[in-house]
Amino acid sequence: MNRENVLFVVVGLLLGYVIAFHFVVYVNQQEAEAGAAAAEAGLPADHPELPTNDVKERQRLRTAAEEAGRAARADAGNFDAQTRAARAFLDARDYEGAIDFLTRANQLRPDDYETLVRLGHANTGAERFEDAERWYKAALARRPDDADVRTELAATYYFRRPSEPDKAMAVLRETLQRDPGHIATLHNLAYLLIKAGQLQEAEEMLSRLERADPSYPQLPGLREELEKARAAAPAAQKPPAG
Repeated sequence: MNRENVLFVVVGLLLGYVIAFHFVVYVNQQEAEAGAAAAEAGLPADHPELPTNDVKERQRLRTAAEEAGRAARADAGNFDAQTRAARAFLDARDYEGAIDFLTRANQLRPDDYETLVRLGHANTGAERFEDAERWYKAALARRPDDADVRTELAATYYFRRPSEPDKAMAVLRETLQRDPGHIATLHNLAYLLIKAGQLQEAEEMLSRLERADPSYPQLPGLREELEKARAAAPAAQKPPAG
């Protein structure tokens, strides 16, 4: 599978949001690497100066994107050239540029599945969550059992403003009906249930997650979040003593 598990933490990987804990998504390997650091434009004013080698790498990626973009524009009917340019712009964290070339690729091959998914990723990166939702749904219309893309669709509801966690949870529940052991879905649903104060069901999800992967590295952190939520919950929501 050409995707890897990515956590959104303090400064988000891919999108650059700050959130309380973490939300797991699956993204294309190259896009994950491209988004592994905070987007430069999103850094606070007092953020330390970026290391010289990091600045040079950003410049290299920008130059590569511009070169790939020129080649793609010069060969507008070449699908592969458009996708190469899109990947280069994703690497450079220029999501608007990536959307441009992915849109061209989609016009050349409307049924190409990976292009649909990447359009979802790029629009998510640009924080165009409604557009990302549309592209992920177009992809799922072709492969409805792709649990990774369903996880990404759920994220579009969670991260938009105002957030729509109920819609995100509905997507995640449907995903579990199709793939009961999908790790990211179990993680995400447990996380959202904790935040929603639905602690009994959150415990059930964590138990399912533990059965699916007893060594899952994020399990202790999720359990810690659940215990914090229980400590803060009204007495009626707490489990009986003993």
